[in-house]
Amino acid sequence: MVTPKDADAVPARKSAREKFHFGIIWVVQYWRELFNFRFDKYMIIQVIPGVYGLALVAIGCGLLYLCVEAFFQSTWRGLFYLVFAAPLTFLVLASVLRALLEFYMVVFRISEHVDELVGIRDTVDRLSGISDSVDEMAALTRRIPFWRALTGAGKPRQRVPDSARRRPEPGDNTPRSDNGKPPRNPD
Repeated sequence: MVTPKDADAVPARKSAREKFHFGIIWVVQYWRELFNFRFDKYMIIQVIPGVYGLALVAIGCGLLYLCVEAFFQSTWRGLFYLVFAAPLTFLVLASVLRALLEFYMVVFRISEHVDELVGIRDTVDRLSGISDSVDEMAALTRRIPFWRALTGAGKPRQRVPDSARRRPEPGDNTPRSDNGKPPRNPD
């Protein structure tokens, strides 16, 4: 029988299993990209989170070592390092490391986008020939005399003065055509 406590534990196990599965996939992809001799992807973008984690652990271990060394020299010096110097140093070093790695990420992402833009530019260059052809076709159709007659582009539209327009009188329910005149009977 499954109790509510067991039912809540199943999604947590599933989540941990999924995280482990994604971790294994990431490691396999990392090794595959590490030995990719085509260099068609920037691997550094995938490595930066791991580098950041390792660097934080290294900074923490180094500062812990300095605190232990300070305690061997003097208790007060060890307390000063443990309470004030080590946390402040960790904060500064972690912030500088984070800013540096974010800068690297931005540079590599810009590089990826520039590569995409180069591909877009090549496509635009190929399509610019089509644009020239369309402009030439439009110029040819403007020269054809019957084309102007069909499109009505050759003659200006005449405006009917307001005094010449017939306005319906109040109570006149006669249907009107688009030109304001009653429709003709086909008889």
